[in-house]
Amino acid sequence: MQNNNVEAQHLGGGVVLFKNALKWDWDKVIDLAEEICAREHSSMYTESVDPETGEFAYLNRSGFYFRPESVDEMPRRGSRIHQDDRPEVVEFLTFLEEARDSYLMKYMEMFPIAFKTIWWKIKGHIVSYKPGGYLGPHSDTSSDWAYGVHEPKDQLATRTTVASLIYFNSSVDTEKELDGSNFTAGHHYFNYLDILVKPERGDLLMFPSNYMGAHEVQPVGAGIRYSYLGWYSHGTPNPAVSESVTDPLTEPELAKIATNVYMPYLKRDFVAHLKSKGMTSVDIPGFTFGDEQ
Repeated sequence: MQNNNVEAQHLGGGVVLFKNALKWDWDKVIDLAEEICAREHSSMYTESVDPETGEFAYLNRSGFYFRPESVDEMPRRGSRIHQDDRPEVVEFLTFLEEARDSYLMKYMEMFPIAFKTIWWKIKGHIVSYKPGGYLGPHSDTSSDWAYGVHEPKDQLATRTTVASLIYFNSSVDTEKELDGSNFTAGHHYFNYLDILVKPERGDLLMFPSNYMGAHEVQPVGAGIRYSYLGWYSHGTPNPAVSESVTDPLTEPELAKIATNVYMPYLKRDFVAHLKSKGMTSVDIPGFTFGDEQ
């Protein structure tokens, strides 16, 4: 494993790409990602036959039948990965989380006022897209609220400010280049900024979670697309709407497996990063060093 400590490429609108940021045995990563996503998928759906049509269908835990193409077009997720206590998984996730936090420092160096919007982080989870899989245009803070219709029970999305994405494998231009570890198409497109990102394994992408960072994952052609998606967030937790955040200083064991975790040393680490670059508060508009922990 290796963090290559690369510099940022600002693509526009707060979308920042760190090319070849990380190095790992990517074949092992893909095997692990597929295992985890397949296991979680099987816990959500059972292969069955729709009694009305007599055709193959997925049966979910609520007893509803779905056409296979409607399920396979959706991304599969490994959302419970941080509860996996296998040493190799813990080692891998620790590396990913420490790496993305280190690149957050570089991101905030470019946009220091972003520091004021981050209190805690949502650890990453694995996302996979099968052939034909896609995710339409959306922002990561969307809640689809409508007055008088419903009040969203899970409002976690409204708290996110900066998204981070690590690509586990690469998009190639033709099916002749497929080798079992890559895929075709499946690009990341930012709708309002007209920015197209071609996934490359080991690249790390950061961007605003709000509507200006609205984006889509274009349909995958052949192969399977794998990535690791997480966010940085702010806001007072509210268990009534499924928001809870663990403090790693008071509950260190719970913080190891929790998904939402406070970042108590964020200012200390950011100040240390800036000082390592020879910067002072004068050089960073909108951010004052002050006395850090």
